[in-house]
Amino acid sequence: MTPKAQNTSIQSFEQADFHLALRERLREAVRITLATVLEEEVEAFIGAGRYERTPWRHDRRNGYYTRDLVTGLGLIADLAVPRTRQGFQTQVFARYARRQAEVDQGISEMFVRGVSTRGVGEVLEQLTGTKPSPSTVSRVFHTLEEEYTAWKKRPLAARYLYAFADGTYFSVIYEEEGCKMPILAVIGITEAGEREVLAFSVGDRENQQAWEELFEDLKRRGLSEVGLWITDGNQAMLNALAAKFPDTPRQRCIKHKLENVLSYVPQKHREQVEPELKAIFYQDSREQADQAAAAFIAKFMPSYPSAVACLQRDLEACLTFYAFPKAHWKTIRTTNVIERLFDEVKRRSHKMAAAFRNEDSCLLMFYAVVRSLKFKRIPMVAKPAT
Repeated sequence: MTPKAQNTSIQSFEQADFHLALRERLREAVRITLATVLEEEVEAFIGAGRYERTPWRHDRRNGYYTRDLVTGLGLIADLAVPRTRQGFQTQVFARYARRQAEVDQGISEMFVRGVSTRGVGEVLEQLTGTKPSPSTVSRVFHTLEEEYTAWKKRPLAARYLYAFADGTYFSVIYEEEGCKMPILAVIGITEAGEREVLAFSVGDRENQQAWEELFEDLKRRGLSEVGLWITDGNQAMLNALAAKFPDTPRQRCIKHKLENVLSYVPQKHREQVEPELKAIFYQDSREQADQAAAAFIAKFMPSYPSAVACLQRDLEACLTFYAFPKAHWKTIRTTNVIERLFDEVKRRSHKMAAAFRNEDSCLLMFYAVVRSLKFKRIPMVAKPAT
């Protein structure tokens, strides 16, 4: 027997009607709930119910005004908000707010994740039935400015096990022209193994003064000791570290060092040299690493003296990590921790397909991404019993 064809278009239409009706019912339930909460709020504020005389009354009702409020379920139009003679202000939403805080948070999160201002509006229109303009989306995003200002001034722990310092560039518009703007940043690892972005600022990576100002800001906010600094070979940064943290050991990023050494080796010969070069930094002890380094130098000095000289220039700093707990070696022998942060900010900002319109917008985006990230903790090593 041939099965009867089902009219899927009718079913889809009925399902769509059902969802619309359900959404409308839910919006009405939200309206009733908000109205109830507002009435209870104003009653508590006044100290008496409607028409009630009590010795605790300290204000009187003064009618209502209406407010349109965008919620996660859509627009609640003409919501009646009570007024009093002394100026009652509800805690349900901020003064002059036209959207619930959760909606604004969603707008900001979408923008941070690389959705364009126009795209955010289109998504909100699908979810709530209202479409914020691109300027509204941008304005909501910039409400993070006050939070960011407080974050920059927050106190830091006195000691961090490790700290990573590096810089990168973002495209910013200056005088109607896109230019590369440098950002310097520091990430710390606490004694509990938690990663924390300590600070970032605008500054030329080749400018020692810019690095010194960043490090001085860390000290001003309470940082006094770092167990190990992990950096690349930027000389301006190294000079600043020597000035501000002269007694702290430094680990030279081996990833950058490998690239530098191999740049002196012809491309077709690197397959032979690279494994033995890498082996220096993947031994089980410092003693074995020293032996591997000596063997590499002896073997390749005749053929690639410039590559060997490059290795020797910074070899001691490249091997510092061997003096620290083995469980941390993978984390502290490169600057990957901070480079991943830069990559994440760029991944999200590049989706906007445009340069930042000014420095403040770039820094605010950097902060917005920082606050949204969840960093993994590094494993902590149990201290020996005393």
